Amino acid sequence: MKKNLAIIILNWNNFDDTRECLESLVEVKGSADIFLIDNASAGDEPEKLRGLNDQLKIAKLIFNDKNYGFTAAHNKIFPSVIEEYQYVFLLNNDTVIHPELIEILLQHVRSEDTDMLSCKMINYWKRDLMDNAGHRMLSSGEIIPLGHGKSVHNFDLPIKNMGACAGAGLYSSSMLKDIGIFDDYFKTGYEDAELGLRAFIAGYDCKYEPRAVVYHKMGQSIKKVFKYKYTLKIQTNIFYAYLKLVHWQVIVIYFLPWFLRFIMITLVDIIFWRPKYLKVQYHALYIILFRDWKKSMRARKQSRDLRRISWWKLMRKQEFFLLRDIKSFYRFIIKGEKSYFEKYS
Repeated sequence: MKKNLAIIILNWNNFDDTRECLESLVEVKGSADIFLIDNASAGDEPEKLRGLNDQLKIAKLIFNDKNYGFTAAHNKIFPSVIEEYQYVFLLNNDTVIHPELIEILLQHVRSEDTDMLSCKMINYWKRDLMDNAGHRMLSSGEIIPLGHGKSVHNFDLPIKNMGACAGAGLYSSSMLKDIGIFDDYFKTGYEDAELGLRAFIAGYDCKYEPRAVVYHKMGQSIKKVFKYKYTLKIQTNIFYAYLKLVHWQVIVIYFLPWFLRFIMITLVDIIFWRPKYLKVQYHALYIILFRDWKKSMRARKQSRDLRRISWWKLMRKQEFFLLRDIKSFYRFIIKGEKSYFEKYS
């Protein structure tokens, strides 16, 4: 008989945050099995992790021989874990959990009707603001955080969304066996968005659980890799996931609005001279259309049997992009706020 729950935490040169994350899990020790993977951290960090775990006696330690990135590091452990456990909970190492979190997750696990579960991820530094409540999808093809930067009180009720953020996301092993684990095309970033979309088109639901509270030190882990190459890969990943999974009817219907949007983004980046953004958009488009086109089409063919819902249902789930683009224009162009790209690149 399978065990209920496995928790997977990935560490890479981030000992202090990992220590705080594990310490927040001490009170729930024994309720679930915790796997701590070190992705080839430098210096004495592996030894510090061993010492910490000797003290807390909380996790099963796995030390990778190199940094595999987020996707491959999880894919190495997924096959064995989904055979042994009913559910897998992915938790960022720069998070701190609410004491009741694991018990709430176990309630869902025992109910046996949960495919995916999104937690209430709250800004660690500003606890009246949301990090995210899972994902939502725009008609432009982008899958973005739901509720980012909004009041926590706006997200006090359960809803269905478009997938869980892997920073604190619960997945059923039966679902992962059916639709597959993370796509190896991804390295670090957007793999959870693609998995959520893949699950949705296959007919699975993702629920947002407002009682499952996790505090996230936003940007602490990603700022180590956030640079031009990372941003380019994320934009390429967006194109790839869309071409791989979305029904052709939806692609055709939204092509003209997408094309006009792309032209407008180009004009804005030229007029306000944002060459980095301009370069990212066109470089990613070049990669997906020329270098990775065949790979995208192979992936689309392989995922054909997963498109079990109607194209109309997917289209209804998407939100039209214009309102968000207007808000982004106001924030980043008119008000001059810095994006993640500008903060970390």
